[in-house]
Amino acid sequence: MIDLNKLAPGGILLLLILAVSSCSGQIGSQKQGGSAMEEITQESLGQPIMVFDTLIHDFGTIIEGERVVCYFDYRNGGGEDLLITSVEATCGCTTPDWSREPLKPGEKGSLEIIFDASGRSGAQRKVVTVNSNATNQLVRLTLRANVNNSV
Repeated sequence: MIDLNKLAPGGILLLLILAVSSCSGQIGSQKQGGSAMEEITQESLGQPIMVFDTLIHDFGTIIEGERVVCYFDYRNGGGEDLLITSVEATCGCTTPDWSREPLKPGEKGSLEIIFDASGRSGAQRKVVTVNSNATNQLVRLTLRANVNNSV
């Protein structure tokens, strides 16, 4: 244990900087990108890499029976064609739609997901698993909603 009373003001500042910088890798955990993705890209030259703008979508509060749509935008961050082979939802109330065509390196695509709140109530969390030929073969996307039954 470090005795803060014995440290000079500069030493305390250094400890604070180290503590903050060690936590900075956790900030923005809902998004891919930054240096971690750059490292994967450099290690995987010549292979497709599926890079989503975000991994979580929160619909907020919706009404029971409502059908809501969201889009997860992604790109091929690798050097070969990216092909999404399947998209699976944890529940029949969640319907994904995506292009079955390969995505060239650098190209962008969008995955549409429809959530049907019929017969649902309260906090909802649905997971959609995207399978592909990318180095990160499996990507899990999360949908959240709070379904209100009163109109």
